[in-house]
Amino acid sequence: LLVNWGDVARSGQPEPQVKWVSLKKHTRAFEKLVRSYQYDPSKLLDISRNCIIFETLGTLTTCLGVIVTDQDVRVERVKNRMAPSYNSEQTGGYRDVCLNIRVVNRECTALGAEAHMCEVQLLLLSFAHLRTSEGHKRYVWARNAKGE
Repeated sequence: LLVNWGDVARSGQPEPQVKWVSLKKHTRAFEKLVRSYQYDPSKLLDISRNCIIFETLGTLTTCLGVIVTDQDVRVERVKNRMAPSYNSEQTGGYRDVCLNIRVVNRECTALGAEAHMCEVQLLLLSFAHLRTSEGHKRYVWARNAKGE
C-alpha cells in the first residue's frame, strides 16, 4: 500500500505507518570509513537511511517507479538484492532494493542540502521479518568476519 506522506502527516497518527530510524552511529560510520572505504567519506552513503515495507512485489515495483521518475529525486545508486543473481546466503536470506538518492529542488538548494545522500531500502514484508535483533547479530558477525 503506497501512502502519500502528506496524508500520513495530516492524519496526526503516523506511528502505525511510519517507523523512524536513527542516523547511523558514529562508531559504525568510522568503522566503514576505515574497513571498506579507505578513509574516503564520499563513499559513506547510508548515514541517513530508512526503509519502506511492501506486501507485494508489484507495490514495491510501483514505488520504485515513482521514486526514479520524481523530478526532484536523483537516484545515484541502486543495489538490487532482489535479483535472482544476488546470493542471499551472504545476508541470511535477506533481500531488498537499496537506493541512494538525493533530493534536488529549490528548497534543498536554498538550504545547501542538495548534495545530501540518503539510503532508502525497499523490501517485502516477508524479508522484513528477517530483520530481528538475532538476525542483525548474525549479519554483524558475518560482516565483521569479512572485514567490512
